[in-house]
Amino acid sequence: MSLTTGLAGLPAFFRLASHQTVDSTNSEALRMAAAGAPGGTLVWSRAQDQGRGRRGRAWSSPAGNLYCSVLLREMGYGPAVSHLAFLTALALRDGIAAAAPSVPVRFKWPNDLLVRRRKIAGILIEGGPAASVVIGTGVNIASHPDGATALAFEGAADVGIEDVLTGYAAALRTWLDLLQDEGFGAVRAAWLASADGIGTAIEVRLPTATLRGTFAELDSEGALLLETESGRHRITAGDVFLEALS
Repeated sequence: MSLTTGLAGLPAFFRLASHQTVDSTNSEALRMAAAGAPGGTLVWSRAQDQGRGRRGRAWSSPAGNLYCSVLLREMGYGPAVSHLAFLTALALRDGIAAAAPSVPVRFKWPNDLLVRRRKIAGILIEGGPAASVVIGTGVNIASHPDGATALAFEGAADVGIEDVLTGYAAALRTWLDLLQDEGFGAVRAAWLASADGIGTAIEVRLPTATLRGTFAELDSEGALLLETESGRHRITAGDVFLEALS
């Protein structure tokens, strides 16, 4: 496949591989990684036949929304996958803000973006061959599944997919550089500034238990610290549920 920058406003670091339909942009990016594609390869598809989210959950992928995956290779440092999730959330928030500044995006631990506590974007990070990493993202622009939302339903019906994609890519490059220069502390502080649920009662569903308590903090590695009646719990993976807004 011929790779090209191919999209006005796309930073030079990225090489675009665009499709009308793929099974999953993450799957395609992983195949390209195995075939030797360079870091910065950006797989973008107008639709997905087998889009997926965390824990193998199906991700509804009709045309009109953004589905893309970025391949990263060794860049002189080795950020933890958990660090990349927070960094990607910030980059997605910035990309959405550049295209739709009136839409107030907040974060839900560990990797969702919300508007009025309804999901508008998600992140799936997977390890690939030869120490590569694929960052997959989906943003609801024109449509959304039940219980979620989309930019078109939040007063930004005129926003184009390309607008969000180029804004996200530019911000991702900026946040990657900041992580390299300043470490995870700077990323953590920026994420916390727009986090939803800090200091409030939440429910965390784990594979073997459900915990309820107060979202107290993120630790230095990005784990959620939950204050419960039985004490403080450090959670590295789970599903967080916030009280719905009316």
